Parts: sequence; C-alpha cells; structure tokens
Amino acid sequence: MTVDFCDYFWGEKNNGFDILYHNMKHGLIANKDLSDFLRERTNIEETCSKLLAKLAKQTSSSSNTGTFNPLWQLLRLSIEKLTTIHIQMVHKVCELVKDVTKYTDELQKKHKNVKEEQSGTLDAVQAIQSTTLALQKAKDIYVQKGGELDKLRKDNASAKDIEKAEIKLKKAQDDYKVLVDKYSNVKEEFEKKMNTACKIFQEVEQSHLKQMKDFLNVYTELIESNHEEIGKVHVEFKKTMFRNDCG
Repeated sequence: MTVDFCDYFWGEKNNGFDILYHNMKHGLIANKDLSDFLRERTNIEETCSKLLAKLAKQTSSSSNTGTFNPLWQLLRLSIEKLTTIHIQMVHKVCELVKDVTKYTDELQKKHKNVKEEQSGTLDAVQAIQSTTLALQKAKDIYVQKGGELDKLRKDNASAKDIEKAEIKLKKAQDDYKVLVDKYSNVKEEFEKKMNTACKIFQEVEQSHLKQMKDFLNVYTELIESNHEEIGKVHVEFKKTMFRNDCG
C-alpha cells in the first residue's frame, strides 16, 4: 500500500513542513554521494586496468623459450583483454557519472521552484505556530483572571476591587475569543496549504527515488555486463589452454 504524505507530517508543533522540506534537500546529498561512489568505482577500475597492463608487460618479458612459452603468450593475451574490459568499464561508468551530475542540476532547479511555490505554505506554518502560542497565552491569562476574581469574591473583597477584576476578566475573555476565531481561520488555511504541500513533496520524493533507482539499475547492468565479459575471457583462456594441451 502506498504511503500518503497527507496522512503524516502534521505534528504537535506543526513542524511537518520543515521535515518535508529538509527531506527533499537530502535528495541532493544522496545524489552527490552516488556521484562520489561512482567516481570511486571508476578509480578502482582504472587502477585495476593499470595493474593488469603492468602484469601483461611483465608476462611478455618472461622467458620466451621452452615448451611453456605458448602459455605465457596465452596468459598475456588474456590479461590484455581483461585490461581492455576494465578500461571500457571506466568509460561507461564515467558516462553514468555525467548523467548523475546532469540530474543534480535538474534537482537543484526543481528544489528552487518548490521553495518559491511553497513560500505561502511556510507563511501559513509560521502563522499557525505564532497564533497557537498567542492562543495558549491568552487562555492562561483568562484562567488567571478568573481565578483572581473568584479569590476576591471568596475573600469578600470590596465591590470596587471585584468590579476591576471583572473588567480585567472581561477583557481577557474578549482577547481569548478573538484569538480562538483567528486560530480557526489560520488552522483552516494551514491545513489547506499543507495538504497541497504534502502532495507536491511526495511527487518530488517519488520522482527522485525512481530516478536514483534507475541510476542504480544502469550501474548494476554495467557490473553484470562487465562480469560476463571477464567470464568469457577466462572461459576462452581455459578452452584454448585445453586445446593446446590436447595438441
């Protein structure tokens, strides 16, 4: 079952938008890490090709006399083929790195557009957070003033003091009511914008994950193809050696 971002990312302090935004930005970090990984893989393949080339050179300088000489030549040809396969792998992975780098630029542009488009949602988040704090403060003052009035009445305070306390309670009540109404409007706007934002962030995330998986699929196919080519060289070496042995 597909997860719906609209069912999550609300939170007690309405921090869902911040979580979604930073999660989106983490996509760039993952993209960079993938680029670094692929570049390191090309370094490994390049190092391997250089070491094999060195080994092929060493093999070609081995004794060219005696009955084992044909097998030295066979070994050299086999290693040279492996060297070529690793060099080809370097070029192929480098092409993949170019695609990943190109995607980085596209992702940065997409993130910039989302940030601009969602500026209104950020305003709505800040509005509900500040209004929630103000509402809680107004509620606390209202409860406090009500408690002060009750105490004055229990203590048989003067009518003047009680009247002053009633005026303060009435003001606190009015302030609280204004903020309750304001909170209702702010909450409605926040929920509307957050629902839209969740859908947009989910689309971005799904698209990003699909693209990253596509890159990994290409990488996996390159590895599989590379291993197949290496395997063919070993099989060919074994068959040729067997023919020479039978001969």
